[in-house]
Amino acid sequence: MNANVLKSEQPSAATVKSATRVLEIFEYFDEVRRPVTIQDVAQALSYPHSSTAALLKSLVSLGYLEHDDRGKTFFPSIRISLLGNWVEAEALPIRNVQRLMRRLSADTGCTIILAARLGAYAQYVKVIQGTSPIRFHVKPSTKRMLAFSTIGRVLLSELPLPEARRLIHDALAAMPERRESMQEIEDELQRIRKRGLALYSDLVTPGATMLSMPIPIGPSGRSVAIGIAAPNEYFRNRKQPFTALLKNAIAEHISQNGQGFKETVDDEDQLEIDDDTAP
Repeated sequence: MNANVLKSEQPSAATVKSATRVLEIFEYFDEVRRPVTIQDVAQALSYPHSSTAALLKSLVSLGYLEHDDRGKTFFPSIRISLLGNWVEAEALPIRNVQRLMRRLSADTGCTIILAARLGAYAQYVKVIQGTSPIRFHVKPSTKRMLAFSTIGRVLLSELPLPEARRLIHDALAAMPERRESMQEIEDELQRIRKRGLALYSDLVTPGATMLSMPIPIGPSGRSVAIGIAAPNEYFRNRKQPFTALLKNAIAEHISQNGQGFKETVDDEDQLEIDDDTAP
């Protein structure tokens, strides 16, 4: 079994492959932000050329993509930009969050990830790929177990304790090979609540470090989380400035959106607890 997938939350066999591919195509456009050819999409997403061509042409006929006959390229139509407007107004000030992410990307060169809780997982809903010489490529829609990932533990720390305990219990049952106990993970969540952030190396990907903080969105103040991820060696001497950048960016975002803010620690010694490694 995949180490990051609970049996109860694996994709259903009834999932229509073409529907999944359509959504992945739109996520690909969101990542590259330029007109693309059939070959570009097929190569980037590892789809058969014939299936890719059929999907793109179908989306053109439905009005969701525009096709340039001369360049043989495809690009999202205005219809796509209008689809999510009502969601933005009700729940997520997405333009401000994306602006925050682009600022962090420019200031750090790291991969910037926005994640939301999806059942027992943290799902990456928006990713800006890193620009540093050494970096990891992370796909949007990637899912990580809440209990066993940096950004997941931030989201888990925002939940009521009984719900968090249930999710930890289920995760440990699904992965008995994990060495952490229920109490150890609960202690970690307590530390995250106190510090307002999580910082781990090698917790999910060997050689990778992630710094993450929650950010409330929408009228309900429901949290998503933002993460800054980079190879350990790139992150090692930049923990303090990256923490300050993330804290200040989130504080500015919250002040603009009229939501409360949890203060995080400024003490450099406090940030160095446990050498920022997985428990």
